[in-house]
This record gives sequence, structure tokens and C-alpha cells, in this order.
Amino acid sequence: MKKIIFIISFLLITNLSLALERFIPLELFTGGEIRDDTEIKFTKANLVFGEKKRKKIVGPEDWKNPQTGKLIKVYKRTRKGQNGVKIQFFTVTNDGQCIGRVWDSRRGGRIIVNGCKFPLGVWKEGEKRAFNGYSGGKTRKIELTILKLGKKQKDRVKFNWKLYDGAGKLLDDNDYTFSAGKAMTKLNDKKISK
Repeated sequence: MKKIIFIISFLLITNLSLALERFIPLELFTGGEIRDDTEIKFTKANLVFGEKKRKKIVGPEDWKNPQTGKLIKVYKRTRKGQNGVKIQFFTVTNDGQCIGRVWDSRRGGRIIVNGCKFPLGVWKEGEKRAFNGYSGGKTRKIELTILKLGKKQKDRVKFNWKLYDGAGKLLDDNDYTFSAGKAMTKLNDKKISK
């Protein structure tokens, strides 16, 4: 009996220790130079990215929330499209666990509270975290799941991002890949039937 308990304990401990865990830096999101430390810092960003080179991220810059009057550091991300230029402001949210939108120009412009678009800090491969936020006055639930992590801070990160409405209905489901010096390098938009 002791042997069985020992073997089960050994397998559980070994399995837990094999899960990849690492620090995901803000610079993977911005395309900035990856540092060796594990501190989330607003470092300089000025990158044009994407296959068609229609996306750009710059910052940090100061942004004043028009609802609260609070001044915060943000990155400005733009995307040129058929309907003009989409503008979004991002900052560190959810106690440093992610970077999320605080403002989006679409649909006349809207404030977003507790947005979460990219994982930050220490995460494990396979780990899932959920966050509650608000967009356009509506409650939203966001889930991030790490799909591929790598061991080093410069390794690319692949994760799944899901958005739910207040009733729990899935609104959006995407897999993202971010790579050092390039920001977002792949998007798999899993079309949701409305």
C-alpha cells in the first residue's frame, strides 16, 4: 500500500513540475526589445506589424479617461482597413495579469473597464484564467488559456481568447500568436454563428 501511495504521489509531483511556466513580458505584445528581468514596464514601442503592414503600436503615452478624468499610461494600436482607421488604447489591467483595451474607436468610441487581451506575468502552459469587465456599459467575461508557452521570455506565446456576454453566451473565440520583435504574428478567428 505504501508503494502505491508513493508511486501516485511521485507521478502527481512529477506531472505538476513538468508544466511549463514562465514570465510573459509586455514587450511581446508591443514588439519591443525583451529584457532579462521579470518586471512589467511601460517600455518604448513604435512598431508596424502584420502581414500587410497595416497595424501599428506606439507608446507609451498619457491618456485621460473621459469618464473618470484619470490620467493613465497607454499604448495606441491602429489598424488601417476598408472602413478607415481603427484606434485602440491598451494598458496593464487586472493586477498586472494582462494588458487590455481601455478605449476602442469602433461603434462611435467606447470605454472598456477591466479589458484583457494579452496575458502578462507568470503563466503556465495550459493555464486558464477568467476576468470580468465592462464594454459599452455591458458586462463581459474574458477567458485566456495558454496553448503554447516556451521556456524563455523571448519564445513566442500562443493563447486562446474568449469573450462572453453577461448571460454567458460566447461572442468571440480567437487563437493568437505573439512573437518577439514582431508583436502579433498570427490570428485564428473562430467564427461564431450569431
